[in-house]
Amino acid sequence: MKRRRLKFSEYYNNIILTEIAHIYDVDIDKIFLGSRKKSIIHAKRMYIYILREMFDLTLKQISGITNLHHASVIHHTRQFEFFYNHYNKDLKEFQKIENRVIEVEIDEEIEGLEKQLKTITEQLNKLYKINKTKNEREKRENLLTE
Repeated sequence: MKRRRLKFSEYYNNIILTEIAHIYDVDIDKIFLGSRKKSIIHAKRMYIYILREMFDLTLKQISGITNLHHASVIHHTRQFEFFYNHYNKDLKEFQKIENRVIEVEIDEEIEGLEKQLKTITEQLNKLYKINKTKNEREKRENLLTE
């Protein structure tokens, strides 16, 4: 699975947790409380797998975010990987979240480029104005010297 690595942020974190909570019908606050409910464990596993696969976070970074031991992070990653590779439902749910994150990334990139375009347009207008003033000055000087 080759995919572009994203930079993890609180913004992506909220999107991912919201999507996972919706898919597994769990409260976001309960995902990392240590519950043994099947839906919460699956939500936790998917979250950890997403952090590892999409954001390329280290075990230590994921441990810090989830408040789990690195061995638990490895276990959850391997478990979700197994489900991901063997059960179509888990694959589709992961792809749904992956697509949502990519949509957000594209929207942010478009917004960033639009801001750059606005800045460039403003700078070009300033330069055109300066150039126009320079050309008018040169014309006046040429008329005076003739």
